Amino acid sequence: MTTAFWLPPLVRAITTALLVLSASAAAEMAGPFWGALIASLPVSAGPAYVFLAIQHGADFVAASALGSCAANAATGLFLIAYGLVAARLAAWPSLAIAVLTWLAAALAIQQITWTPFTALFFNLVVYVGGFKLLRSSRSSDDALPLRPVRRRWFDLPARALAIAAFVTAVVGLSSVIGATVTGIAAVYPISLISLIVIVRPQIGARGCSVLVADALPPMLGFGMMLLVLHVAIPRWGSPIAFATALLITMCWSCALVLLRPIIPK
Repeated sequence: MTTAFWLPPLVRAITTALLVLSASAAAEMAGPFWGALIASLPVSAGPAYVFLAIQHGADFVAASALGSCAANAATGLFLIAYGLVAARLAAWPSLAIAVLTWLAAALAIQQITWTPFTALFFNLVVYVGGFKLLRSSRSSDDALPLRPVRRRWFDLPARALAIAAFVTAVVGLSSVIGATVTGIAAVYPISLISLIVIVRPQIGARGCSVLVADALPPMLGFGMMLLVLHVAIPRWGSPIAFATALLITMCWSCALVLLRPIIPK
């Protein structure tokens, strides 16, 4: 009985931790553009949705995905807020302003009944606005100087465990908080927050401004993936819908890499 109770959370934690460790190591070595691209992959939301599908079924996941799509705009506001204040304020005040921005937006989003069209429109407004506001911060290359940082052995494992615990909590509370709130909580930018905390001492405020500006295009694609997941699950079922959503994420990321040399900075 005890083993059966603890096994699902343990599997969630281990699966998510492995994904986060891989993404973190790659993001820190690859520079702001690649770091933003990797950090924007569904490292925490992806496992959360797989476990939600196992626990609740297709209808719940479809409703959650629509809530997540709308809340993805709140993540855009998080990135914009951080990008605007990172160079002016110290590390923790900058992050606090960005997190408070996300929380305020998420509370407002929770009060609205969303449709696929309104969620898409909201994302486009936020991210297009973000492109303009943070345009000067977009990176043209990865030549930002890196500061030598003494890495503590537990930094990456602690980050992985925090995200694993977050995913487990979201899935565990999903029956209580409902589909829409679960969807909003599932896209809380914990991966981006933990990445900023870890890399800011190394790449500095300027580097983090570049990172969040470069995260806007891939995060818009993440929102599109969630919208496709919402639409596809009732029609095709969870396995095909998840595969399609993952394919869209990979194609969007590949397109950003290929178009990077010709996208205006």
